[in-house]
Amino acid sequence: MSREILVVEDEASIANVLSRTLRAHGHEVRLAATGKGALLAITEEIPALLLLDINLPDLTGWEVLRRLSAVDRERIPVVVFSASPLAPSRIEEFKPAGVLIKPFPLQALLRLVAELTGTAERKEV
Repeated sequence: MSREILVVEDEASIANVLSRTLRAHGHEVRLAATGKGALLAITEEIPALLLLDINLPDLTGWEVLRRLSAVDRERIPVVVFSASPLAPSRIEEFKPAGVLIKPFPLQALLRLVAELTGTAERKEV
């Protein structure tokens, strides 16, 4: 499994901000702009974390999750995000590790990423 975070976002400006922010905090990042691109990227190398926009031009983020194998869905933590409110039934069905509604504070994203990748800064006591 890779140490990379796979960011799936079709809006280039948002993908760029997410990528730059994550890299500035020491993360390796791969980008995909479509659901099919995300599925291909996952078959090439399993990411440490999947940041997945729900509203993509070809497949919804939910469809991407549906097409992943059960094994991949178990081992890849997923944070979904959307500009629209997400249906509670979908969240219950797919059980993502995190949910963010755009526009979300980058600090909220960074906290989730640190928690899910085990890269939280340790404070000395």
